[in-house]
This record gives sequence, structure tokens and C-alpha cells, in this order.
Amino acid sequence: MSLWFILLGAVSVLAYAAIGGVFLAFSDFLMRSFNLVRDQGGIEAMQVLNVEIMRSVFMVLFMGLTLVSLFIAVYAAINLGGTPRLLLMLAGGLYIIGVFALTAAGNVPLNNQLATLAPSTPQALAFWKEAYMTRWVSLNTLRTIACLLASGLTLAALVMR
Repeated sequence: MSLWFILLGAVSVLAYAAIGGVFLAFSDFLMRSFNLVRDQGGIEAMQVLNVEIMRSVFMVLFMGLTLVSLFIAVYAAINLGGTPRLLLMLAGGLYIIGVFALTAAGNVPLNNQLATLAPSTPQALAFWKEAYMTRWVSLNTLRTIACLLASGLTLAALVMR
């Protein structure tokens, strides 16, 4: 592995872990806290958060890491051999499918549906309790696991090089 690729891999390890940490915070205590807020408070907080996250450093990192993951997987497939090749291809694929695609296909549609609801309505509360808090959190937990696995696999590949 060349030095520039090792450095890219090291930065990716940190980025995967950072994004995984944000997801972990949501699955572990933020969503539970939002759910415990009286009446529509949790719904309102999540609606605001879903707008604000689009203008955040997190979003730049989230989207940029998708491209970096694709590059790492393709570069490894073409230029590396042995176990590091397999680990890096798996890490890149895990992020692309287990984080980016899962977000686009699962979490974002739920966020969009939540955004259309007036927080104080019975429909919003029912959606929040019966669908959002179960499906969104489950999907988010899968994203957490995918990020942390991608981080670990990338680190392992760098150590084995």
C-alpha cells in the first residue's frame, strides 16, 4: 500500500467511527429521550433536527465518505491482494450499502413522512410511537453496526498491510 492510501485509510477509520458514534448516540439515548418528552416535544425536536442536519458538517462527512468508500473498495479490488483487499472491499461495501443505501431507502422516507405531520395531531403521535420509534431506531442501529464494522475492517486491513 502506498503512503497516500494508508493515510486515506486512516482518515476513513476515524470518519467511519465518528459517524458510527453519532448513530450510536441516537440509538442509545437521544431517541429514547425524544420519546420521553411530553406530548409532541420529541416529534418537534426530530423535525427540527432533520432540517438542521442537512446543513451540518456531519452531512458533508456522511456524503463524502460514501465516495471515499467506493474509491477504497475499487482501489483495493484493483491494486491490492490477500486479506487487506478483502477487508477493504468489505468495509467500503458495508458503508455504501449498510449506511448510505439504508439511510436513503429507510431512514429518509421515515424522516420525510414525519416532516409532513403537524406535531400536535393524533396522527403524528401515532406515527411517532407505532412506526418512527420502532423502524427508524432499528434502521439506525443497523447503520451504527455497519459504520463500526467498516471502521474495524479498515483498521485491520491497515495493520495487516
